[in-house]
Amino acid sequence: MKKLHLVSLLSLFVLLSACAPWRALIIFENRSQCGGPIAIRLTNERTGEVIRERVADGQTLEIELRPNDWYSYIVDFTAAGRRPDGYRCVALKEGRIRIPQGSVPLRVPLESQMQAPAPSATATP
Repeated sequence: MKKLHLVSLLSLFVLLSACAPWRALIIFENRSQCGGPIAIRLTNERTGEVIRERVADGQTLEIELRPNDWYSYIVDFTAAGRRPDGYRCVALKEGRIRIPQGSVPLRVPLESQMQAPAPSATATP
């Protein structure tokens, strides 16, 4: 009986640690189809700590932040470059976020409009 009780306690501990109420998570979901990784920069406004990451098309990136601190962010879609078909994502998004301690993870879908390639000038006879 003691062994079963210990297993139950261990299971409960694993479950609670997965919820981790002291964590503050932001999850970037790259849905942009820009053709390359998008650059993300988060700056903790209190400490000055800078987090630089990239997230590829169709991927997600989870970043743990300090709970209750304000972060300024820049998401640079142009960092993906041009796709082989000539299209390029052109957005640059900036803002501020704060994730309270114990809150659910903040999911940020990354979506961007693409700029069509400019037609090349041709000489007329």
